[in-house]
Amino acid sequence: MAPALLGLFTLAEAAQAQDLNTLSQVNQYSAQAVDMGQVTSVSQLRDVRPTDWAFQALQSLVERYGCIAGYPDGTFRGSRAMTRFEFAAGLNACLDRVNELIASATADQITAEDLAVLQRLQEEFQAELATLRNRVDTLEARTAELEANQFSTTTKLVGQAIFDLGSVFAGEIDEIPGITDLGGLLEVDDLNAEAESDVTFGGRVRLALNTSFTGRDLLRTRLQAGVMGNYEERFEGGVVVPEAALAWNGGSNDVVMNELYYNFPVGKASVYVGTHGLDADDVVPTLGIFADSTLLDFFEDNQLSYDVGDSGAGAAVSYQLTDSLNLTGGYFTGTDTAASPGDDLGFFGGSNKYFGQLTFEASDRFVVAGTYTRSYNAGVADSYSTGNAFGLNAGYALSPKLTLSGWAGWADFDGKNGGADGELVNWAAILGLPDLFREGNYGSIAVGEFANNDDWFDNLAVQAIYKMQLSDNISIQPGVAWISQPLGDGDNDSVFIGNVRTVFSF
Repeated sequence: MAPALLGLFTLAEAAQAQDLNTLSQVNQYSAQAVDMGQVTSVSQLRDVRPTDWAFQALQSLVERYGCIAGYPDGTFRGSRAMTRFEFAAGLNACLDRVNELIASATADQITAEDLAVLQRLQEEFQAELATLRNRVDTLEARTAELEANQFSTTTKLVGQAIFDLGSVFAGEIDEIPGITDLGGLLEVDDLNAEAESDVTFGGRVRLALNTSFTGRDLLRTRLQAGVMGNYEERFEGGVVVPEAALAWNGGSNDVVMNELYYNFPVGKASVYVGTHGLDADDVVPTLGIFADSTLLDFFEDNQLSYDVGDSGAGAAVSYQLTDSLNLTGGYFTGTDTAASPGDDLGFFGGSNKYFGQLTFEASDRFVVAGTYTRSYNAGVADSYSTGNAFGLNAGYALSPKLTLSGWAGWADFDGKNGGADGELVNWAAILGLPDLFREGNYGSIAVGEFANNDDWFDNLAVQAIYKMQLSDNISIQPGVAWISQPLGDGDNDSVFIGNVRTVFSF
């Protein structure tokens, strides 16, 4: 055989052997595939394709229940493959939609076949659904943390308008005893100053800007204007009877700033700094059991606890010792005094007071507070007096519709160079009737004795009020008051006051 032919025969034989070997490998792979079986679970695949059963099942659920909005153009684009997590997100949306239908009593719209499909899909994508929900929970927690720590400066406008209709119906002042007056007035006899009993109608508006920079602080700015016709000044000859002052007295037609202070937290403490309208009763814990409303200013708070000494500008710290125990201390002086240089002026040079209060709130039904005030009261020329005042305030709710509250105070003043001198006592008791006749209304009867150094139970006050809450923003309160021995002198006739107050809050 020729060498060339022999070479061709050898090459052909080698090629045939190679083809047989390749065919053998293909047959071997086919046999292995048959032994392994078909892929029947979507969980064995990386992506979910439009031809997969799971993809088509979810697409059918989306079309029937509208559980996926799709892309911004409103299309679902069901011809594209999805990752298993993308698919799990769509499945989770359909599960939520079905649960909403069940909760809204429209479960009859869901077929048993669809529930079976959802059950199977949940089983096959169990791992992805669990991972997705964990990621959502983590994201929600981080979002909540960001929202809690992120705050933009906000200012809220609140206001109050008061209409005042009333009169001092009776009363005559014959004597002004100077020994009980902290201003050092000399005793004046035989004045025969009768009450001017004309009925008056006045009003006052207050607008406040409450600004917060962090969500936990407060910058308070309040403007005031209006004429109320102070009841304590409604006597002939310019005689003033402080006991007749109402709780909402004050104001002029000029717009004035009567509050400006800043409150911010430092740990468990709350710090107050202000130049206008800041006083001791602004910095202590709110004692909600006490009277909801009043007519006479005397029954608004314990005057020997909170009103001794000058106020308006100052600083204070209120510290929460425990959940039920609070300690508050502060220094206060007059607004004009603090802002003016000179003798007996300035932030520390004029009339001032140091104040402290320990408050124990045993529960929502019982609270008690003890106060101490050290005051310096500048008089005329070189005269002055120093005082130590102690007060006890308490309130108890016998039931949601019956409360008892009251206070007692004692003060001792040491006068120098002709300054006021003497001891003062006062007390009050208030019976409160929340929700009287209607939810939101309030009625009360109060009795007390003004600060004086004479016999007990002489310079008394009795008042009765009924506040009708017409809406969240409007209330009307009629009230009457009787004052015996005004100015602490038995020669003075009793004073009677009648009033109707209408308040608009916004």
